[in-house]
Amino acid sequence: MFDYTIFPNNSAERFNEACKKIEKTYPNALKEPLLVDVDGTSIQNYTESSKSITVYNDYEIGAVFVKSEINLDGLFSFA
Repeated sequence: MFDYTIFPNNSAERFNEACKKIEKTYPNALKEPLLVDVDGTSIQNYTESSKSITVYNDYEIGAVFVKSEINLDGLFSFA
């Protein structure tokens, strides 16, 4: 599993940017309906070649992050 912190605070803008990057890079990925938790957390799931990519705008943790079964270093490297 690969983990990427996109932004250290909640941000709908950064969440949407991360989703757009994934959709552009993996145009055939299955995009599931957006989930919104009771605390306002947004969760977007994708499936690409039977592997999952999940983007979170998590209000409990206070960050935008991605958990993926696919290496996304080229998309989310911040070096």
